[in-house]
Amino acid sequence: MNSRSLFKLVVYLINWIKVSLIALPIAAALITFKQGKMKYGYDFLTVDHNWSIIIAIGIGIVFNTWHAMEFEKIGNVDPKLYLKMRQRFMIKNSQWSQDAFDIKVKALLMKHPKKMSLIQKTDTACKILVRNGYGFKDIVTIEQTPEGFEISSKPKSRLAVVDMGRNLRNCKEISKHLKEVG
Repeated sequence: MNSRSLFKLVVYLINWIKVSLIALPIAAALITFKQGKMKYGYDFLTVDHNWSIIIAIGIGIVFNTWHAMEFEKIGNVDPKLYLKMRQRFMIKNSQWSQDAFDIKVKALLMKHPKKMSLIQKTDTACKILVRNGYGFKDIVTIEQTPEGFEISSKPKSRLAVVDMGRNLRNCKEISKHLKEVG
């Protein structure tokens, strides 16, 4: 096992624990309702909160594995950004003028009118709202820096736990478009 695989395994395990701990109160509430006055759920949930732990671990495994598989499917992930919700890319090209930047952003918005909309625009940056499937929304920020452009993407909801690679896809798609458009 090389060091990159070991690093991915450690990140996977840490993320799995995080997702399981977030799912634990939900599972515990369901178990409590099942044992109390609200009689719904499955019959095997009638014992105690040990089932809450088992259900939370199962939810963590399912969601985290799905999240990791989406990252692997996209490929070429910087190890520092592996399984992270907030993605950040750099385009090193400081030769674009302000007009070229404006044209590239307008072309990007025109290419995806239903998926992307401009939230805020300044001289050196712009924020774009990206609508993904199933009602998920992400905020992409494109900023001019002395080295080039920095593209960052994060979920709009602060409650999001996993993003299934959406923000990585957003950054890659926008950086590819900005490099292509002349």
